[in-house]
Order: sequence, then C-alpha cells, then structure tokens
Amino acid sequence: MLRYVFVVVLAVGVLGEYQVTEEQRQQVRTAIGEVCKKANAEDKASDVQAAVHAFAECLKGLFNIDQIKTEIEEAKPNGALDEVFKKYCAKSPQLKACINTAISGVTPCVPSDLRVHLPTASNATDQIIDFVCYKDGDRIALFIAEDGPKCFQEKAEDIKACAEKIKGGITSVDEAKALSTENKCKKFDELSTCVVSKLETCENSTPANMAESLFKFVKKASPCNTK
Repeated sequence: MLRYVFVVVLAVGVLGEYQVTEEQRQQVRTAIGEVCKKANAEDKASDVQAAVHAFAECLKGLFNIDQIKTEIEEAKPNGALDEVFKKYCAKSPQLKACINTAISGVTPCVPSDLRVHLPTASNATDQIIDFVCYKDGDRIALFIAEDGPKCFQEKAEDIKACAEKIKGGITSVDEAKALSTENKCKKFDELSTCVVSKLETCENSTPANMAESLFKFVKKASPCNTK
C-alpha cells in the first residue's frame, strides 16, 4: 500500500510535469487530490503537488533523457558505455536527495498508519541506486551493452504473466497485506524464478543474470533474508 501511494503520487506527478496541456496537468492535480482525500489530508494536496513539481524539476536538472540516449548510442560502438554511466552515477547523491525530499513532501498524503514505513522506503530506494551504480555504473553499462533493454522489451508480456500468476487469487491490497511473511516471501521467490527463467530465453544471458542479482539484493534487505 505504501508503495502504491508513493508511486501514484510521484509517477503521475512527474508524468504531469512533462505533459504539455493544461488538461493533462489538471488530471494530475485531480489524481493527487484523490490520493490526499483517501488519507484525510485534502488540505495538503497543494503542498504535495508542489513537492511533486519540485521532484520533477530536480530530475530534469540532473538528467536529460534525450541527451543520455544520444550519449549511449555514441558510446556503444566505442565500448565507452562505462564512462557515460560513471558520469551519471556520480550524481547519485543528488538523486538520492531528490527522492528523499520528495518522500518527505508526499508524507502528508500517506495514511498515518503507513508513515512508519517511509524510512524503509527511502532506504530501499537508496540501496537500489547503489546497486545500479555499483563500481561507477559497471553493471548498468554491461546491461546496456548486452542489449538488456531489448531483452526486457521482448519479454514484457512474459514478465507481466509472471506477475499475474504470482498474484493468484489475491484481489485487493488488504488481502495482500493479510498474507503471512512466509507466504509473501514464497511469492517473491516464485516471481524471481519466473522472471529470470523468461529472461534466460533471450539471446544474451546478461539481462537474466542482472535480474537475478537484483532480486537477491532486494531479498537481502527484506524480512525474507534468513541468512
């Protein structure tokens, strides 16, 4: 639930900031208003909107997607992807600050009983960034060089099917929350196995290896880690 609230508020907000029509921006404001209303914090909607806007501006100040794409394409033939990602991974402290500030900014619209989990969400995000930028981005550079994005695109429907299969008969957030830690961990392992097995059918093994490493990394920082 926490992830749902956070992702909805930030994702639609950032998307809205990159849209060009007032109608689309209004849709974003409406979505944020609904999230805040559910949290009994309608009067905080404008503050959360401002936090989302600031987050989008922070990201735009750090990364230009078109420029990154161009740099990646230019670096590929020269085997210089590591230099590209080293440059952007050097910005990870600023990115973490952007995200942590955003989490604080959307807190008013996070249900009070879930706010205790916000530090965990913040820490998990920091760890994911550290994973991606391990050794100055060597992992992500290898992932791009070995056609990782292409593999994920090709297997998108298979990965979606994995998620639907793991979801099983769970039809609501409350049902998911009611699962025991043991069952949640079991489903996590099933999802990991399914996704990795689908990616292993790609021409290159790197995407599958990367996904497996990421799943292990996430599990290690979760209650599912029994070692």
